[in-house]
Amino acid sequence: MKTIILLVLKIAQFLKPNNKRRGYSIENIIIREYNTKDIDQIIELNQRVFSKQEHFEIKRDRVWFEWKNLKNPFGESIIIVSENENKEIVGSRIFWAWKFKIRMNEFLAYQPIDTVVDPNYQGEGLFYKMTKKALDIALEKNSSFIFNFPNQNSLPGNLNLGWSYVSKLIWYVKIKNPGYVFNRNKKAESLSDLKNYKITEEKIKDIKFKDNFDGKVKATKSFSFIKWRYIDHPFFNYGIITYKKNKKEICGIFSINNIGNYREMFVVDIIGDYRLIEGLLKKVNEAAKEFNVSVVYILRNPYLNDLQMFKSGYIKLKNKNLVCLPLNLCLEGKLLKYNEWEMFGGLHDAL
Repeated sequence: MKTIILLVLKIAQFLKPNNKRRGYSIENIIIREYNTKDIDQIIELNQRVFSKQEHFEIKRDRVWFEWKNLKNPFGESIIIVSENENKEIVGSRIFWAWKFKIRMNEFLAYQPIDTVVDPNYQGEGLFYKMTKKALDIALEKNSSFIFNFPNQNSLPGNLNLGWSYVSKLIWYVKIKNPGYVFNRNKKAESLSDLKNYKITEEKIKDIKFKDNFDGKVKATKSFSFIKWRYIDHPFFNYGIITYKKNKKEICGIFSINNIGNYREMFVVDIIGDYRLIEGLLKKVNEAAKEFNVSVVYILRNPYLNDLQMFKSGYIKLKNKNLVCLPLNLCLEGKLLKYNEWEMFGGLHDAL
């Protein structure tokens, strides 16, 4: 509760609107939960503001919106909008639902994503007001924590709101074509033809999802989650690699993106027995070679060994950040330690 009080006080420091800015009045702005009539305006605002600044070619439409926010097996998103006097949506703040397990105890969490304010209304405190409203609803739903992955530009805003800095995201990176480094900031497009690797319901129906006894912070994974997150995705395409040995199994889910004449591969999820990781990495390397991939990315987690990854040709790089706002203070000590999280690329909505 002390954390929440401090958070509200910090937010209040920023709620100092300038009502005369460029002739756009915010005196009559309403901050509220969205309704279905708002969806098209939310989509249009997101597309207009984000399309020129993101890594991937993303076409936002109702299929995308409903997949992301309404069909999530963890629950519907909390969606807050700012509406002006002309009934126009000039801002939206979305909290994406997640569930995590720690030693068999399941916790509801939310990840802020797709936050946007019309450029004509930026700098007027709408971001903070929408965040406060979303947090109030998250608390009503008994959420245990909020987490997200801001870049360096967004990080100060998160910290000013009361979020705690956890760590830089640590990536294992295997560079197979150095020319990629000079082209990695170009627009990326998901490779559609993943040949026999394409993930299907048939390929995931026998995956064994083990219960969590080791105390790490792990997303709750199941058949319905894998299907929703990777098979039903409206525009990203995913493949799956399975390695079996002595009745044990490990799976890696991946995506490949075209960037000009280069290709990047993200292993976005690893499920199964990590004692077989060496065999999985060999199969990942075979797939990367088959698709002429220039670089392979894997997010570091506590079950991957630095020395073993180095021997497999991976180096460590840091990019983006993990921040967290513990609402259940009993979890604070665990949530604020990076090595307590089982990180995977699928936690990020843009991978």
